[in-house]
Amino acid sequence: MESCSATLAPKTSIVKNESEGTMAERIRRQHTVSKFYLKGFADQSGGIRRVSLPGEPSIVLSIRDASVIKDFYTVTLPDGSLSDAFERAFGKIEGAAAEALSDILAGVWPIEGEAREAFATWVALQHLRSQDVRYSQGYMNAEMIRLIVGVSGKEALRSLIQNSESRPVSDEELDDEWRDITKPGGPDMAPSANQHVRLLSSLLPPTAAYLRDCHWTLFRFDRRSIATSDHPVTLVVAPDHPQWQGVGIATAELFLIPLSHRVALTIQPRRRFPQLPKGIDRVPDFTKKGTTAIARSINQETAARALQYVYHHPNETPLQGLYLPKPETRDRPSVSNAGALIREEGLFSEMTEEARRAISASSVPDESSSGMSIDDIPWPIPGRRSKTSDR
Repeated sequence: MESCSATLAPKTSIVKNESEGTMAERIRRQHTVSKFYLKGFADQSGGIRRVSLPGEPSIVLSIRDASVIKDFYTVTLPDGSLSDAFERAFGKIEGAAAEALSDILAGVWPIEGEAREAFATWVALQHLRSQDVRYSQGYMNAEMIRLIVGVSGKEALRSLIQNSESRPVSDEELDDEWRDITKPGGPDMAPSANQHVRLLSSLLPPTAAYLRDCHWTLFRFDRRSIATSDHPVTLVVAPDHPQWQGVGIATAELFLIPLSHRVALTIQPRRRFPQLPKGIDRVPDFTKKGTTAIARSINQETAARALQYVYHHPNETPLQGLYLPKPETRDRPSVSNAGALIREEGLFSEMTEEARRAISASSVPDESSSGMSIDDIPWPIPGRRSKTSDR
């Protein structure tokens, strides 16, 4: 187990962004974690400590620079131009959520009505807009491409390339492409802002409604310090959660959100309370006094779920003694047993012609069909990173 060795909090000046660039470049510096939210973990001057996994380096910087990624929400329009309209739309959600968070930190609890709606929407947004969700999309795309190509076989891949590029493909080139596309995890895909925003737009309303109707518990700490991360919404599962089963909104047993360096929130699906006393239709939200053990548990879950950075108050040491993972060791989701379906000759190469015709006749596509074959894969594959040839 590794522990964080860089958790002492010496007096450190705030590191300022050295090259903010032109006005257009500053506008395109987009935050993956809300600035109003990070303020709760900063000192009076707006400085926050950023700890890089697995514990070094540790620097103090302004909250305006703590979670910036250039053009993270900038989408490409059909005419090829760039738009930051979604970043502006997120700003409206953040404005309402900032007021709700201010009330919570000031002692208002529980929050109901528009305030609850606004904060539930922000929690859903903060989870769905994360780098983790975007990367997961790329992984799933790569796995799907790997499976379709692997099932179709090398000669089908040759035909796809030749038909798309109107040129012959040598055996050497085909071997190179086959190895890269069908390797474990599939081809390396660059994250897509457009695809991510489409997913976010479709999932945000139902996810916000789901969280709004859950049971909320607020933890307040007098002395113990709470940390957050570049992925501040942690989806926690039960100890007996099957390792093969993914963790998502519908399967999480608990949503954990640090709210400041002294406050944390948990959101529990109401299915966890199947038996309620007669006359009570829901468990009310309540507040608990935070303990050392609870603070340590919250900080460990938060650190373990971070992608690259953990953030905390510059004069506190909430990570002391915790295990901090290495970013590159994170598990990449994969399709179980997909390798057994990948064959150079194609999965159905030994099938008789009669069987092929029977399958074809029983699977005539209609308007509701959502099937996909290798012929549906655009070539070159959009978003595919340049491969490193091992020839």
